[in-house]
Amino acid sequence: MQTILVLTDFSDTAFHAAEYACFLAKYYNTQQLILLNSYFIHPTALANQPVVAMSVPDLQAESEKLLQDWQTKLSVITNDTTTIRSISTNLPINEVLDEISKSEEVRLTVMGMKGKSNLEKVLVGSTAIRTMGQINLPLMLIPVDAPITIPKKIVLAIDLSTFKEAGKNHLIRVLDLLQGQILVINLARNEKYSTELREEIQLMHDLLDKYNVEYHYDSDKNVATAINTFAHQHQADLIITIHRKNNSILSFFQKSITQRLAWNTTVPLLVLPL
Repeated sequence: MQTILVLTDFSDTAFHAAEYACFLAKYYNTQQLILLNSYFIHPTALANQPVVAMSVPDLQAESEKLLQDWQTKLSVITNDTTTIRSISTNLPINEVLDEISKSEEVRLTVMGMKGKSNLEKVLVGSTAIRTMGQINLPLMLIPVDAPITIPKKIVLAIDLSTFKEAGKNHLIRVLDLLQGQILVINLARNEKYSTELREEIQLMHDLLDKYNVEYHYDSDKNVATAINTFAHQHQADLIITIHRKNNSILSFFQKSITQRLAWNTTVPLLVLPL
């Protein structure tokens, strides 16, 4: 893996995600790990919340200091072959992500999901949801209580009705890298599902049969709950899903499902751009 990009707001949740990223970097011999902090204050992010006034130079100095501290702490986790560097910016995160994706070979972006306090759950969770709708890179969301481990059992959630149109490059690259057991869960809409989508089913098998894969089907109308329950029952280390951008979050299934999946999962969630 060339580069892992870690998004941080310096919360405990973000540090846990950074530790997770460093563990991945060590295992997969990642060449570079970048810590990114944007101290741009979103106009609605702190609505109705008390804010301590700080100047832009103060924010920049604090950001750079904390990033340096994190580099020192995290360097003990990675291999000597992995370079850790940091970027501090006052630009909105989506603008920075666009620039970095053009200049760096980023294979994975990692950030924390939710937090321990109610305020952190709202702010960190909302930031993660917003980032899902802006990023063109694979994004791994790490729940605050998720154990730090290498994903060996992976749930791949698929809606076959739209699988045909999905880009496969990110998915293939991720599966080639992880080399784990893949549990494919297909979310059916009705009992005629398997006969109506024969072409899509064949395409799925052509793409995935070379991996260590098992296929499962589920017709639960509450898709997010079905995926989370399936992952829990099979003791999965990671859930993979795919989303489509169209000025807002449009998941592989529908907007609300991706959001509910992200909010409620206790397992790291890897969201791939369509």
